[in-house]
Amino acid sequence: MTTSFTPYSASKQVNTQLLEDGFEKVLPPQMFYNYTTARIRAGKSPMIPCDEAGRITPDGLAAWYTKYVEKNLTSK
Repeated sequence: MTTSFTPYSASKQVNTQLLEDGFEKVLPPQMFYNYTTARIRAGKSPMIPCDEAGRITPDGLAAWYTKYVEKNLTSK
């Protein structure tokens, strides 16, 4: 069982979920890197919750996914 994700594995997970949920959107791994690792290295807080090792947490990814879909992929 995965306890945390790298930006690359998080993108694969999210893209699989997007497809399963009927969306034709594909998010690049670089986006997840920029939201997490790059921000941490710049001394900022990550936009997707990470553990102490800087890896994306499953709960954080799930919460981010829900917000992303609501904000960007659902009709208003």
